[in-house]
Amino acid sequence: MLKRKKNMTSPTTEPQNKDDDKKLQVSAEMELNINDGQRLLAYISRNGATTLDPDLSQAIIDAKCVLANGHWSVAEENRFLINYDKLAKLVYPVTVESINAVIPQKVGQNAGKKPVQTKADKAVGWYRRYTMVALLLMLLAQLYFMLGNELRTNLTKMFDKREATSDQIAKMTKDEDQQAQLQKTLKIQNQEFDANYKLLMSWNKVWMVGGGFEAKLPSYFAAKYKHEEDLLSEQPEQNAEALSQLSLQRKLHEVRIVYFENIVSADFVLHAFQGYILPLLYGLLGAFIYVLRSLMGEIKTLTYTFDSEIRFRLRLTLGALGGMIIGWFLKPDDAGAMASLSPMALAFLMGYNVDLLFTLMDKLVDNIKQAIDKPAKPAPSPAPTQK
Repeated sequence: MLKRKKNMTSPTTEPQNKDDDKKLQVSAEMELNINDGQRLLAYISRNGATTLDPDLSQAIIDAKCVLANGHWSVAEENRFLINYDKLAKLVYPVTVESINAVIPQKVGQNAGKKPVQTKADKAVGWYRRYTMVALLLMLLAQLYFMLGNELRTNLTKMFDKREATSDQIAKMTKDEDQQAQLQKTLKIQNQEFDANYKLLMSWNKVWMVGGGFEAKLPSYFAAKYKHEEDLLSEQPEQNAEALSQLSLQRKLHEVRIVYFENIVSADFVLHAFQGYILPLLYGLLGAFIYVLRSLMGEIKTLTYTFDSEIRFRLRLTLGALGGMIIGWFLKPDDAGAMASLSPMALAFLMGYNVDLLFTLMDKLVDNIKQAIDKPAKPAPSPAPTQK
C-alpha cells in the first residue's frame, strides 16, 4: 500500500518541476522588456530621487544574465514580469518611452559620438520655429490692420473737412482775404486727402494681390453723360465750357466710384481682420506659448511621450479656434473682471488657457438648459368670495 501510494504521488510533483525548469525561446518583446528594465534602473541610479529596492534591482539584473546564458525558463520569465511591473510603478509617471524620447542613447558604436537627436529635441525645434512664425504673422497682420484702420479713419475725417471747407468757400462773396485763406486750406486738405487715398489704394492692393478697381460708370450714368455730351456737341463752339464742365463732372463721378469701392472693400477687410484673423492669430500664439511651457516641464520631469505630442497639436487647433470664438461672441463689455482688456488680449488668454473658455461655454449652456427645463410657476388660485 505504501509503495502504491508512493507511485501515485511522485508523478504529480515531478512534471511541475519540469515545467518550471523548461527552457523557453525568448520573444523579441520579452527581450525588449529586459532592455527597458535595464534602462529604468539606469534612470533611477542617475536621478537619485527614488530609493531602489535591492531585491527588485537584483531580479532585473539576473534576468539579463540568465538571458545571456541561455537558461531562460518559465520561472525566470514570471519572476522578471512581476518585478518589472513593480519597477514601472516605482518610476511612474516616467516611462521607458519618455526616457527614450528625452535622453539620447549612447550604446555600442554610437558611444562617444554625437548623440542622435531625440524626439524631444525635434519637438522643441519644431515648436520654437513655428512659434516665431506665428509671432511674425501676428505682428505683420497687426501692423497691416493698424495701417489700414488709420488710413480709413483719416480719409473719413479729411473728406468731411474738405467738404465743409468747400461749402464755406461757396457761401463767401465779400471777404477776399478770408476766401484766399480758405482756398489755401482746401489745397492742403486736398493734398493730405490724396496722399492718404493713394496709400489706401496701395493697402488694398496687398490683399487683392496687386489688383485694383476700374473707373467704370454704371450703364445708366454712362448713357446719361453720353446723351448730354451729344446734345452739347451739336453746337461745340457755343457749348465748349459746358462740355468741359461735363467732362470734369464725369471724371469726378468715376473717381468717386473708385474711392467708395476702396472704402467699402477696406471696411470689409478691416472687419474680417478684427473679428476673425487677428483673434485667431492671437489665440494660436497663446496656444504655442502654452505648449512651449508644457513641453519644457515635461522634458524636465522626463514625462514627454508621443501622447504629449498629440495633445500639443490638438491644443494648437483648439487655441486658434478659441481665439476666433472671442471675435465672434465675447465683447469687452461682457467680460466682467476682464472688461479692461482688449478683444485681442482676451483672444491671447483664451488661446493660452482654452480650458477656461470651454468652462465658460459649458456654464452658459447649463444655464440655458436650466432656464428651459425650469417648470413654470403655477397660477395663484383665486381668493374665495364671501357670501
